[in-house]
Amino acid sequence: MTTVTRILHATSPGLSRLLAMCRTMGFIRADLWRRYGALGTVGKSASAVRKEITQGGWHTDLPLDGTVRAESTKDVINDILTYKAAAKHKVRRAVAARTTDETERKRLYTLLKQDKWLEDTYLHRMMRKHFRHGKSQCSNQFVVRSDKHSERIIDGQLVITLHLSKKVGGSITLYTTTSGKNVSLEKKNLRVIVREGKVEIHYAYEKPPGRPHGDKVMGVDKGYTEAFTDSQGQHHGESFGQVLTAYSHQVSATGKARNRLHALEKKHRAAGRIAKAERIRANNLGKKKQVARRQRTQQHLRTIAYQAAHTIMDEAALLASEDLTQPIAGKVQWRDYNRRMSHWAKGVLAQALDEVSQQRGTRHDIVNAAYTSQMDSITGRLEGERRGDKFYRANGDVIQADVNAARNVLARLDDPDITRYMPHGEVKRILLGRFSGATERQEARVVCQHGMSTGCG
Repeated sequence: MTTVTRILHATSPGLSRLLAMCRTMGFIRADLWRRYGALGTVGKSASAVRKEITQGGWHTDLPLDGTVRAESTKDVINDILTYKAAAKHKVRRAVAARTTDETERKRLYTLLKQDKWLEDTYLHRMMRKHFRHGKSQCSNQFVVRSDKHSERIIDGQLVITLHLSKKVGGSITLYTTTSGKNVSLEKKNLRVIVREGKVEIHYAYEKPPGRPHGDKVMGVDKGYTEAFTDSQGQHHGESFGQVLTAYSHQVSATGKARNRLHALEKKHRAAGRIAKAERIRANNLGKKKQVARRQRTQQHLRTIAYQAAHTIMDEAALLASEDLTQPIAGKVQWRDYNRRMSHWAKGVLAQALDEVSQQRGTRHDIVNAAYTSQMDSITGRLEGERRGDKFYRANGDVIQADVNAARNVLARLDDPDITRYMPHGEVKRILLGRFSGATERQEARVVCQHGMSTGCG
């Protein structure tokens, strides 16, 4: 089963009390990040950190229910440790690229795993780079323990009661907008979030297994115009790029108009027309519409990505996709390109493949992305040239570039020499060395769709 988050929407007569608890928890959250956001957790487990907080007696005098404080503190510490684990993952990649000596790699990996990276200068430097001191400005939520809430149906609607201490005024009732059908909150913590005067209740939901998957082995290329292209030549999520481009252009136009209004506001303020400047700031320079537009677009893109992932799993039992977690170094692109790519939701694409494959019981393997867009999938050689959506082979034939890349991703799945974290320079050396006909002239022909000569996937 797959665990996902479901959201209930509610109203409450105790909204002011909820906001006060959110603000108090926001102060605690910021303080915990200040204390433990970097070196404060070195060599300590989550339980050890919580024990230290409890023994220190911090924040006990604040107007907050004790169980809410304890559960929310646990949530913050888990966030910090997750952040540190993500940094360690990046450092492991750096170690793999730094040395080929298995003994040295094992030594560094062991120090990293045991959280003793302060003992090695290289690991310390890499962790400082990737595990920078975090901070929190979140002050709109708190966590309620599973035994501190109850539910009942009133007039066909689900009503949730938070059983809080008298210290914060006692219980708070939340009137949801759902009938309660298929909603099970028993033995589950609730995350209460207050946004724009409305209450959201987040809870974990065990999603049942999805429909049966296919029986094929496929490679997938993540794209911009389409969400995915598979190794059989099918495109999935073809409206992905249209939505992203339209949103990018709208953001650009709105930003230019806001800049003009901002300049006008400063002009009136400098001239002493303070009231007019304040009216412009209050009525024309808010961000509610921008935030709402961004959320709508993100949800739209998620829908397209997940629907596309499901169509792939309808045919695949084993799926290979490229690792795009590392940025590609290259020359500076034009502004419009940079703006579009800054909104490119490649994280959503990767998440969609991971979660859908897990739900439907398929296997999803990540492979090294280096040069998958620049190799000829028919010959397996590092030759040819990609221009936009077309790949020009050395013999003059033209094939679809994304399909070519997807086939190379599939071939990379069974490649014994190229590992996931291998540096692109080493990948290039292996590819050029496999064929006696590979020459320096071929290296010069390796040009990706963005005009970069190395490191393109």
